[in-house]
Amino acid sequence: MYQGAVFFDADGTLIDGPSGIIAPTEKTKEAIVRLRERNILTVLATGRSKCYVLPSLLLFDCYITANGARSEANGTVIHNQVLAPEALRTLVAYLDAAGINSVLEEPDYCYCRDLSEEYFQGMMQKYAFPIDRFLPLQSLEGLRINKLMVTYDRMDKRDRFMRDFGDRYDITDQPGNQACDVGQRGVSKGLGVQKVLEHFQIPKENAYAFGDADNDYEMFRAVGTGIAMGRHTPKLGQVSRMVTGTVQQEGIATALKELHLI
Repeated sequence: MYQGAVFFDADGTLIDGPSGIIAPTEKTKEAIVRLRERNILTVLATGRSKCYVLPSLLLFDCYITANGARSEANGTVIHNQVLAPEALRTLVAYLDAAGINSVLEEPDYCYCRDLSEEYFQGMMQKYAFPIDRFLPLQSLEGLRINKLMVTYDRMDKRDRFMRDFGDRYDITDQPGNQACDVGQRGVSKGLGVQKVLEHFQIPKENAYAFGDADNDYEMFRAVGTGIAMGRHTPKLGQVSRMVTGTVQQEGIATALKELHLI
């Protein structure tokens, strides 16, 4: 049985694409190895779908992807939440009519309405998304979608979408991007954390999480100790037990040492 668990967000926590850091630093990787040596479960908890998790992030015992809609360990799926087909059709029809680009995310591929759209292309380059994992969206038939990512060229489109669908979906802004994650109500990284802790029978008080953005809020509430990176959103700061340095400042290794986890 594991002695505890540490959950790590990806973008802004393990890596920092805008700063050119697209792989965990050597100190971060050493810290993860030391956690595993101490029989502490290491978990990647990312907003990304499994298909565009970077190879440099495949360092963990367990993976929570799509903002908590799916989790798996050692090839075993722990849980998998998908959008209902009729709800998905209604949502995509609205986004198309509103001129908002949509990316529908499954574990193996993502399906994009407009692969050439400016803000989607900007994210592809900024975060080194693997282009071969993104296909043109041609039909909704047979798709089992965990969540959506949307990009928009005007803030009024985003505001109207939030007003019209904010009561039906969890819509979370992505810091620094003209983009939002769109998931089922109640499906969050916090849910993924709960499922993983239950699966491995790890008490909440023995669980820790690192993050930087609003989509880490529920994850912090689901663990005993939430550690915010040096650059983090005000909302996340409300539920942080500790603040550490940035990716460049080796914040993860510093905090793990201060907490006597490594």
